[in-house]
Amino acid sequence: MSNSEALDASVDGRDMSFKVNKTFYFSCFVLLSLWVVFCWKGLSTVIQIWYVNEIFNHGFFIVPGAFYLIYLKRRVLFTQPIKPAPLAFIFIIPTLFLYVIGIVGDVQLFLHAATFALLPLLMWLMLGTQAARTILFPLIFMLFSVPVGEQLVPYLQEIAADGAVALLRLTGVPLFRSGLYIEIPQGRFLVAEACSGVSFFIASFVIGSLYAYLNLVTKTRRALFVATSLIFPILANIVRVYGIILIAYWTDMEHAAGADHLIYGWFFFAFVIVCLLGIGELMREEKTQLEEGLPPMNEKVRVSLFVVITCCALIIVFFGLYNLIQVQNKDSEHVMVNLSALSDDSCNQFGKFAVLNNPTFEKQVALKHSNCNSSILVAYFNEENSELASYLNRDFDPSKYSLEESFSLPLKQYSVSVSNVVSPSGEKLTIYKWYVVDSRVYSTQERLKLQQIINKLLFRPHRGEIWLFATANSDSFAAKKLPSLIEYSVKRKLTKQRNSELVSWE
Repeated sequence: MSNSEALDASVDGRDMSFKVNKTFYFSCFVLLSLWVVFCWKGLSTVIQIWYVNEIFNHGFFIVPGAFYLIYLKRRVLFTQPIKPAPLAFIFIIPTLFLYVIGIVGDVQLFLHAATFALLPLLMWLMLGTQAARTILFPLIFMLFSVPVGEQLVPYLQEIAADGAVALLRLTGVPLFRSGLYIEIPQGRFLVAEACSGVSFFIASFVIGSLYAYLNLVTKTRRALFVATSLIFPILANIVRVYGIILIAYWTDMEHAAGADHLIYGWFFFAFVIVCLLGIGELMREEKTQLEEGLPPMNEKVRVSLFVVITCCALIIVFFGLYNLIQVQNKDSEHVMVNLSALSDDSCNQFGKFAVLNNPTFEKQVALKHSNCNSSILVAYFNEENSELASYLNRDFDPSKYSLEESFSLPLKQYSVSVSNVVSPSGEKLTIYKWYVVDSRVYSTQERLKLQQIINKLLFRPHRGEIWLFATANSDSFAAKKLPSLIEYSVKRKLTKQRNSELVSWE
C-alpha cells in the first residue's frame, strides 16, 4: 500500500472514530459549558483578582497552559481506554458542597478552590482513571489558578527582616531593629508588604513545578527542584533587602531609594528566575521514553448517563444555592453605633490606628478613665456590602505602625487576639481584638467565619461587629479594663429594628 493510501486510511479511521464517539465529544463540551455556567460566580471574581492583584497575574495562563500540556500528551492519552470513572463523584460532590459554602459564607478561597478543583474532577469523570493518570500533572496544575498565598505575607516579611538583620550584623553594619523597622545611622527602613517577596515566591513555585514536569524524569529530582523553587526566592529576597540597606549604608542614602525600586522590579525577578532555571539545567535529565503512535479510538464510549447525572446534580445545587442566597438577603439591617457610655469627650481625638474595609458603620472614641491614652473602635458589618471576617480588616495601619508580635490571650470565659505594634517614632500600642456575633465572642477569623457559615445555613443571625481596644497604658490597666469591655460588648441590650438608623446601647 502506498504512502498516500496509508494516509487516507489513517484519516478515514480518525473520521470514523469521531463519528463513532461524537456522543463522547458532545458530552465533554456539555460538561465544560456547564462548569463555566455553574462556576460563573467563582470565575468572575477570580478574574478580577488576577487583573487587579499583580501577585496573581499568572492566573490568566494556568488553565490554557494546562490544556496545552494535555495536548502535548495527546498521543499517549489516546492509547488509553476512555471509560468514565464513577469514583470521581466521591470527590465531585464534596467539591460542589464546598462551592455552596463559598458562596453562602462569602469565602472566596473556598469559592475559587472549588471552581478549579471541579474542572479536573469533571475531566477525570469523563476520561476515566487510567487516562487521567496520563495527564495527572496538567490536571493538578490547574489548581495554581486559585489566588492563594497573600496570607504568607506577614511570615515572609518577618523572615526577610530576620535574614537581612543577620547579614547586616555579620558584615558589621550598626543597626537597631524595632518590629519590621531596621534603623542604621544613615536612615530607617521598613520591610513593608511589598518587600515580603510573595510575588517571587508564588511565581517561582509555579515555574519550578512546570519546569520539573517538562525537563526532569525521576520523582526524586522533581521533588528536589520544586523544593528548591520554594526556598530559593526566600533566600534571594533576603539578599535583596540586605543589599538595599547595604547600598544605603555605603552611599549615605544617596542611591538606596533608586536601587529599591529598580531591583524590586522586573530586573530582580528576571534574575531570580534565570538563576532558578540555571539550577534546573544542572539537574536536567535526558528523556528516553518514546511516545506511541496515535491510533484511532474505535470503541464507542457511552457516557450519556454520567453526563445526565452530573448535570442534574449541578442544576439542583445551583438552584438550591440561589434560593438560599435570596432568603439570606431579605433580612437586612442598617445600623449606627452609639459609644457615649464609653467615650471620654474631654480628650482630643485619638488617632485612627486601624484600617477596616467598607464597614456598614464604624465609631472610634477615647476610652473613659484612660488619661486619653486608650481608644475603643467598634465597626458593624452587614455581610452584604461588607465582610466582617476579612483579611482586609487590619488591626493597625501598616503605613503608621509595624508589628512587633501577635498572640492569643486567653481569659476566664473568652479569648482575644493581641498585637503589639510600634511607630517609626517609637510610639508603642497594644491592640486587643475580638468579634461579636449573636452575643458570642470570637478571637480568630477562622472560627468566626466557620460559625457565620453555620448560622447562615441554620438561618440564625450572622452579622456582627469587630471590637478593637488600643492602649498605650500599662499592662495592669489593660488587664483591669479588658474583661469588663468584653462583657459590655456581649451583654449590652440591642434594640434591633429593621431599616432603623440606630442600635441603642443600654
